[in-house]
Amino acid sequence: MIAVDVLLEPDPATQARARRTNAALRADHPAGYAFDATHLPHVTLVQRYVHEHDLDALRSAIAAVAEAHDPLALSLEVVGVQVRIDGDTGSASWCIAPTSRLQALSDDCLAAAKPLAVAGGTAEAFVPNDDGSAIRQSTIRYVERFVPDHSGAHYAPHLTLGHARAAFLRDLEAAPFEPFAFPPVAVGVYQLGNHGTARRAIWRWPVTMSRDSA
Repeated sequence: MIAVDVLLEPDPATQARARRTNAALRADHPAGYAFDATHLPHVTLVQRYVHEHDLDALRSAIAAVAEAHDPLALSLEVVGVQVRIDGDTGSASWCIAPTSRLQALSDDCLAAAKPLAVAGGTAEAFVPNDDGSAIRQSTIRYVERFVPDHSGAHYAPHLTLGHARAAFLRDLEAAPFEPFAFPPVAVGVYQLGNHGTARRAIWRWPVTMSRDSA
């Protein structure tokens, strides 16, 4: 069993902008994760647990959804920064304006994954942390509870930027923000890591590479 994220990959300019913000967050809180070759800035559509032997079926199902929706024609508008604070630290995300097309894409990806989804995921379903630390229970629960907590009427599109200390996050949220829009360049299926990070590329649409080792 693995934890998968069906996601949209931002265009290179938006990825670069997200990486700059992530670097500023890490300057305040070096223990936070860095966007690098195995941590991709992304917009989640669906997170689920699936058996590895069902990955081919998942890829086929998501490919059919992508062909029907033409997601690369979307324009995703970032309208602000949202922070979540837990004690002395927390996370920051770009809030993406919901649209009927984005909602329909998420809903159809959810429906495509539903017959293959399984419950009871554990830390072994995730890409291990590089430092050997444990996968957080909150990460495990998030995937388990993606349906119903974060899907359908509760789907809130966003791009998580990283972690920082509470004071830094409050200043970031209060700072002036100029909305901007960006296009996705791919739909991906990735294996998740800690904090909902996109760690291992399994499949992309349009199909330009294959890194599946499952």
